[in-house]
Amino acid sequence: MLSEFIQYLSEQIGQAYVWGGQHLKLTQENYVSVITKKETKKDGKPRGTYPDGQTYADAAIEFCKKKFDDGATVLYAYDCSGLGMYWLQNLKHIYDRDANANTLMGRCSGLTAMSNPAKGWWVFRQDSNGKATHIGYMVDDEYLVEAKGRRYGVVRTKFRAKDWTVWGIP
Repeated sequence: MLSEFIQYLSEQIGQAYVWGGQHLKLTQENYVSVITKKETKKDGKPRGTYPDGQTYADAAIEFCKKKFDDGATVLYAYDCSGLGMYWLQNLKHIYDRDANANTLMGRCSGLTAMSNPAKGWWVFRQDSNGKATHIGYMVDDEYLVEAKGRRYGVVRTKFRAKDWTVWGIP
């Protein structure tokens, strides 16, 4: 089953990042409105803004526009936990309800920051209170796949301990 999960993750590289995305279908016709809705809080304010002033929505729209301009006809959007949860919940029915990065961290054993993680482990960033705010998925003993952010989408990156707080075995 691990090899299936890793294959699925690898197939998502290059897809978009959108808050709350869990295989959210984006087309040339709907991506601006879908992203704008997902990246706007209930009070009508943007979900966030980068230090250079670009809103998260605009960053995600720019990412998708480039992909569509380069020939993509459909994109799928994920956030960090949605990337894994789509496979775990919707494709394999391992979990019966959605879970965020913090909940997924709680489903890991052997959480550590001492030795390097291995293939199949999940890696996390925590805030100052110990709550996991981001998750990545080790696809071999050196690289992970993560929904990195609106400007990057889903990427394969080399594991660097300084970028992560803890890691464990799901």
